[in-house]
Parts: sequence; C-alpha cells; structure tokens
Amino acid sequence: MMQSDEDTGSTRIRHLPVQQLLSPVQAAAYLGLAPALFRALRFFRCGPTRLMLRGKPFYRRIELEKLRQDWCAAVQVRGEDRLEKRLDPDTEGSDARERFLDPLMRLLALRAIRHRIMVSIFWVMGLIGGAICLILY
Repeated sequence: MMQSDEDTGSTRIRHLPVQQLLSPVQAAAYLGLAPALFRALRFFRCGPTRLMLRGKPFYRRIELEKLRQDWCAAVQVRGEDRLEKRLDPDTEGSDARERFLDPLMRLLALRAIRHRIMVSIFWVMGLIGGAICLILY
C-alpha cells in the first residue's frame, strides 16, 4: 500500500500484515494441495495441527511451513532448490486452480497418508495376533 505525502513530496510504503490464520481451503492452497486431499490428511491425522475458533478449524501459517519443510527434508529436497509456481492474477476459473497445485506436495501428502495407513495396519495386526495368542494359550 503506497501513500504519498503532499507536503513533503515523499512516498511511504506501508506493509499490510500477513494473515497468520488460514481456513482449510486457504491452507490447502498455501501448500499447493487440492482441498479434498487436505481433508484426507486431516482424516488420517497426518496433517498440520489445527486450531478451533468458534467451532471452525484454522491453521497457522507457521505450522504449514514447518510441515512443508519436514516433508521436503524427508525426501532430501531443499526448499531453496525448488521452483515455486505463482498464481497469475489475470487467469480465472479452474485453470488458475490447476496451475497452483504443487505436484511434489501432492506426492508427499499421499506418502504421508500411505505411511499412516501402513502403521495402523501393523498395529491392528499386532493387537489381533496378541489377542489370538491369549485366547489359544
């Protein structure tokens, strides 16, 4: 936001505050994920921590950035080496949404979901096996 001073002839630039709490749709867009995939992350409890304010979920921008860095570090990809896609403000509609989706983040989200499912399956198998051993012994 630029503001001009009439009397001094100088221009001051004021920075608007960055929104720190994001809705689920905004958080999915920030990570470059589809909203349905972001909901799947929440369902399997492998996404970012959320805040509940007045019964609505919100996500901290810091938590989302930490999640992105953790996922990239798990596959040894540095954030500085990646090219980020920027949403063109002139484009509208579904084309704009499709351009904003990040394929690496989609793969990493699916990896996190598969990992959670596999760990859950092994826990259930261990519990069932233990129960069978107790019954038969």
